[in-house]
Formats: sequence, C-alpha cells, structure tokens
Amino acid sequence: MTDKTPYPLSGVVPIIHTPWTEDDRIDFPSLERLIERSIEDGISGCIMPAVASEVTKLSDEERTSFVEEVIRLVDGRVHVTAGVSDPDVKRSQRLARHAVEAGADGVLCQAPMDIIEDKQQVKAFMHELAEVDLPMLMVQDLHWNGYGMGLDTIRELWEEIDSFRCLKLETVPAGYKMTQIIEATDGMMPVGTGWSLPQLIEALDRGTSFVTTTAINKPFVHIFKHYHAGNRDKADRLFKGTLPYLAWAHQHIDISIHFYKLYSHRRGLFTTSRARQPILPFDEYHQRVANEIIDEMIEIEDGLG
Repeated sequence: MTDKTPYPLSGVVPIIHTPWTEDDRIDFPSLERLIERSIEDGISGCIMPAVASEVTKLSDEERTSFVEEVIRLVDGRVHVTAGVSDPDVKRSQRLARHAVEAGADGVLCQAPMDIIEDKQQVKAFMHELAEVDLPMLMVQDLHWNGYGMGLDTIRELWEEIDSFRCLKLETVPAGYKMTQIIEATDGMMPVGTGWSLPQLIEALDRGTSFVTTTAINKPFVHIFKHYHAGNRDKADRLFKGTLPYLAWAHQHIDISIHFYKLYSHRRGLFTTSRARQPILPFDEYHQRVANEIIDEMIEIEDGLG
C-alpha cells in the first residue's frame, strides 16, 4: 500500500456554474457574485469547469479564461480544483498544464465514459494525464446508470499515481462503493459525494470527506458542521428539509442546470438564467415548480442566518 496521507480537502466544494450574458458569452460579473456568495456561505473549495458548468459547450479559450478568473476571484481563500476532463487525453494534458500554471490547487478529470469499465484503458488514460506535474489529481468516477470504474482500477491508480489524491464519486449506486473505496485505500482516500447528494446522510455515515454541491451551499455547510460536531439528528432534520428540492432538481442533469440558473438569477447573482444550447427544454411547468421550490429553499437559507 502507498504511504500517502489523507489530502486536506473536506466540507462543501461546489461545482461552479457558468453564467451567460444575453449574447451567450461568459458573464464574469455574475461569476464574481456567485463566488463571493459561496465563500460567504462557508464553502471549503470549488471545482470548475465540470459537468454542471456545461463544460462540453466551452471552447478551450473559455475554459482557460474561466479557470483564470475563478483563481483570481478566490485569491487563495478556498481550495480551487480545475476541471480538465476531455475524451482526448492530450487536450486534458494541455488544460492541466494551464491550470497548474494559473495557480490551481489541483485538477479534476473524468474517466471517459466509453472506456470507464475497461481497466487497462482507464489506467493508460490517467497515467498519461499524470505525466503533467500535478499538485493534486481528483478522479471523477461518473457513470449515470452504472457502477463506473472497477474497484481494482481505483485501487491500482491510487497505488501507482502519486498525484491521485481524491475521488469524486458519482455512480449508481454510490453508497456501498464509497465504503469499498475507503476500505481499499485504508481510509487515506478522500471520497466526495456528487450526483448522489440526495443520499447525503448515508454518505456522511460512510465517511464522505467532501460534498460537491452547486449554487445552493449554505444548508449543506450547516449539515456538514452539525454532523461533524456530533449532532447527527440536527443535521438529518435540516437535510430532510432539502429533500424535495434535491429529488426534483436531480431528475436529470439538464433540469438541474436550468434549476440552479433560475435560483442564481432569483438570488440576484446571475444577470440571466440562460443555459447554453443544446440542453433539454425547461418549459412553463418546470419553471412553476422550480420557483415554488426556490421559495422554500430561500426560506430555509435565510432562516440559517
């Protein structure tokens, strides 16, 4: 087993959404408002651009400028992980070099979906990416409808790649796999809860180190703190108040993106609630339910002080 120590990343680590202007450019003033609000709410770090950032719709220039601006805005106050995922490992390498040079604390890379169940291909991809001198590699184990990377694949990558220090777990199911990964890495691998946020209390019981939210952070900061202060019941009561929103927003990633854009617009963070095409429609029925849920979440957030 490797002699790695646990990487110091814990708490609430949101994926940063990409705000858009009316003419479909990145809205940097809105981005600044989101970053400042998130830090005020108590986040420990942030990740961008990733799936919730609409990363596949960003050009290389947009991706690099996004990373540079977030690093500038954060100014060392929280941990910054730059997303470098791409099916082309050479592009991931270029993005990773840029992120490190720009001052990112680490990079996130997703195992390409078409090879995620092939151990040798995943290992070859991650080893090639790790040829870049990375301060920290967070591997994203994302599989919308399946188990994702094999446990042996994760364990061998952990043992063979020095910079591989964290895992963002987003598979179906996620719970038992989290326990397997923590046990297989002797408790040294910080494992984060992503798309499985609706199972947060179970994830905390299993030992999740960080949770990757998006634009709504304050309730999860409080849940995390209550839980780790030994008040699981209080954490669970607050968590149950978020479940209607989580159940609805997590029906599909595109609906989730639309929802958080609308929330950010309602909160005065984003100038628009636009999402970049292509994306699933968000019609008047979606908007009515979303606005009702946003009202409830604003009440919960404001009640937390």
